[in-house]
Amino acid sequence: MGSIATYIADKAAKKKQTPAEWLEGNLKNFDRYWVSSHIGRYTHPDAAVHLHDDSSPTGKGYLTTADTAVQQDIFVDGGSAFMTIASFLVSRFSQKETIAEQKDDLEAKTAWQYFREDSPFIRREIESLGIKYEPLREKILRIQISKIPEESDERLKQVYFPIPDHDGEYHLLSILPPSVLMLELTNRIRMAFQVQRKCQDKKSECYGGSYKFFPDLTNVRFGGANVQNVSTRNSSLGMQVLPSLPPCLTSRKIKMPKRNFFFDSLYWRSFIKMLFHLDALLRDRRHNLEMRERREDIILDFVEPILYEANRLQTLPAGWSKDTELTEEQAVWLDAAYSNQRQTDTDWIWPVCMDFSRWLVNAYGWFCRIETRKEISLSDAELHSIASTMEAVLKQEVREG
Repeated sequence: MGSIATYIADKAAKKKQTPAEWLEGNLKNFDRYWVSSHIGRYTHPDAAVHLHDDSSPTGKGYLTTADTAVQQDIFVDGGSAFMTIASFLVSRFSQKETIAEQKDDLEAKTAWQYFREDSPFIRREIESLGIKYEPLREKILRIQISKIPEESDERLKQVYFPIPDHDGEYHLLSILPPSVLMLELTNRIRMAFQVQRKCQDKKSECYGGSYKFFPDLTNVRFGGANVQNVSTRNSSLGMQVLPSLPPCLTSRKIKMPKRNFFFDSLYWRSFIKMLFHLDALLRDRRHNLEMRERREDIILDFVEPILYEANRLQTLPAGWSKDTELTEEQAVWLDAAYSNQRQTDTDWIWPVCMDFSRWLVNAYGWFCRIETRKEISLSDAELHSIASTMEAVLKQEVREG
């Protein structure tokens, strides 16, 4: 979310290039891209089968890619090493002015959509970088369209489907998940979550309004040890899936903490996109109001999914924390047995916020080691600042609870 120009400029700066050089260098790999609706990598990360469903809507009540208005997906031949421009094209950008407005913008579109619509917004953003818009758009719109493959891939799951009235004969079918439908479902769930938070925020003009709530969601990533080869989004955020009932395997969905909620129940790689943004912010040594607001927005991006996981633990049968070594403060926060104490005595909030701050610093350290970057050290004042951002959110939850 945010400015297209800023996105490109930041990416170029990390490579010590101009925006034009960054785009030109990555567009050399454009012949590896195909617009697709079904991608075999969601079954196996090394499968190269992909196709684009351009059939006419059936209108018979079935949920298909032809019957649903969804964003297009992009298949990249070669995996994560060539996904840079694909990641840019499927990222969502807002036309709003301020960071706060951009964060809550429910009408933000992908760069790919803006290019296809020839939006004045993306023209201004590209030209502000000193890049000629028309040649760039023309090149991007020449992206190939996936065709029906001539053969399947042995790494895909195969289904033997018997042919009626032909004893012993069958069709051999390959299962190709419709990636565009998975992406669309994930986007709609996250947009609904944004609306929910605005309707619960007393400072929002939407406070008290109606919203949709999706319980027992599952966040999934495809590809096993090679999640990055499936797609950039799969690697950083994964896909959200509605519960399939029955059965509802709640115990398998919640990772129970034993000693520390943040370190036991949260997987730092799930926050890798946010850690990229945090790292870029820490390396920018400007100290002004805009940078402070940007820092707070990034920290809030961490807080939102963390609160979601905490809320799930709060729905478990009261007393579950007695079999753990959680601190008293974390137990009060997470265990329904302490719900009354949680509301009347808020001494638990600051220790929990400092635990969050220490976990974030640890996650940032792992991120820097994996990315082979020099870690930016944070002072005690910065740790307290991070904790203060979460403290404000938790205090608001207590007031509204």
